[in-house]
Amino acid sequence: MEKKEIDKKFYLLSAINIIPALILGGGLTVDSAILVAALVVLVLNHTVLVNIVKSVVASSRDSADAQRHVARILVLLLLKFVLLFGLIAIIYLYKKALITKLFLIIFFQLIIQVVSIKNNYQNS
Repeated sequence: MEKKEIDKKFYLLSAINIIPALILGGGLTVDSAILVAALVVLVLNHTVLVNIVKSVVASSRDSADAQRHVARILVLLLLKFVLLFGLIAIIYLYKKALITKLFLIIFFQLIIQVVSIKNNYQNS
């Protein structure tokens, strides 16, 4: 059961997630723009996760190149955590009141990721 590429449904559901970001941000404001930018970072974060999974699967299949795959996995994990914690830090420094709203957006995005991964495995 190898995870395929990210399908269009994930991007569509993530685009629908802009609506809660606009509602939580209070309409067309700077806060809403920051929450929408945070949503873009979360989508990039998921893309990095998919690349990590592909690298893990590739390293388990090809033991001769395992060292290269381990280095790639570590770099991708570092990128994933820098994206996530950098996002939280930037929003915290901008406005502390947005942190709870950010975590709601993260929660909604996690639901979309789980549904996307579940559908991806069912269709393979």
